[in-house]
Amino acid sequence: MKTSLRSEFFKIPMKCAPLFGVFPGDILFPANKFTEKCYSIYSRACLVFLGIFLLTSYIQFVIIVFSDQIDYEELSRNFVIIPIFTVTMVRNILIQTPRFAEMIRKILRTERILENAHDKEIREICRSHSIELNRNIKIYLAMMIITEFSFISRPVLTPEIEIQINHNETLLVRELSLSLWLPFNQRDHFKGAYMFQIVYVIFVSCFETFGEFVLIAVIVFPIIQLKVLQHIFYNLEHYYMMMMKNHGFRTIDEAAFHTLKQCVDWHKEILNYVDEFNSLMSTCMFLDFIQSSLQIACVLIDMLTTKMVLMQFVAESGYLGILMFRLFLYYSYANDVIVMSQGLALAIYQSQWYEQSGQVKFMTFMLIMRNQKALNYKLGIFGYMSLNTYLSILHGAYSYVMLIYSVN
Repeated sequence: MKTSLRSEFFKIPMKCAPLFGVFPGDILFPANKFTEKCYSIYSRACLVFLGIFLLTSYIQFVIIVFSDQIDYEELSRNFVIIPIFTVTMVRNILIQTPRFAEMIRKILRTERILENAHDKEIREICRSHSIELNRNIKIYLAMMIITEFSFISRPVLTPEIEIQINHNETLLVRELSLSLWLPFNQRDHFKGAYMFQIVYVIFVSCFETFGEFVLIAVIVFPIIQLKVLQHIFYNLEHYYMMMMKNHGFRTIDEAAFHTLKQCVDWHKEILNYVDEFNSLMSTCMFLDFIQSSLQIACVLIDMLTTKMVLMQFVAESGYLGILMFRLFLYYSYANDVIVMSQGLALAIYQSQWYEQSGQVKFMTFMLIMRNQKALNYKLGIFGYMSLNTYLSILHGAYSYVMLIYSVN
């Protein structure tokens, strides 16, 4: 889906996300209302298709729970997909809101300012972080494709399993990758059920992954801004002289005052950006935090309790790897925001603030005080995203697995 919009920072997300309607259309096609309208209809159709997929998952969950004998292996496979794609639907509804679109516009405006900066160091900071983000997204994309292929090929490459129909009769059947309800007998019509599942696997994995590309980019961008601010604070004297040269200030104090004022204004913009993200997405991130431990636990339980052949093990291991990697990206980048925001105060303090006028010293102290409290992405009202939170998710998954394992 072609668009005139160009961004090095959103390079991969902007290529992938529109394919499944998970990028705001008014940003992609600002000058073409007809194309934007068509894209909006397509985006809603994709969301409806995800809703149908979720509905079949929930129907299958009800069937499993209310059956005469609960198949815990089937229940575990069902729980692998229900929580994450429920959160995916909530997340992508929020991505389509005007507030989220405005956050992306702010990123694009700031990116253009940084790319056109006179300072080579600032341009390099923006470029290097954009390259790093897109490299990690490419790794994520490659993992998704490998996992997708392994799930698609799993039913035909794994041997048939024997199930007991009654006391005197058994039947050899192939096990499908996903635990879904379909309006026909999946054992009798295996090829039809398999074709449905191929479509489902490709669609939902791409829809979920491409939406995460956009969200990860939105989480990352304050790191670039904070890194640039930190660079400026470490080299304040240089920027005082640049301010005098470019804007014609007569004294170093005037240049210092206006430089610090611009830094304060920029820092306010970063604060407002993070607050806006928390206001819009914190509940969704909390839901993702809650389901992540359960989902990882279900995959591990399935791997530990099922006699697997190689193809099953590859599929499950790939899926577990992509779950861990997506969480690592979320929480490591969120942790970088905390660390970078805390580092601003040290960067300011290490400048030669003590040689400036009283007014400049006062502004310097105000900046140091403002940066005592770290910026963070919140998980609702229950905490914030950091590497410690990532470890707590893994600990929670381990606790779930040990509980089920001990009960069995």
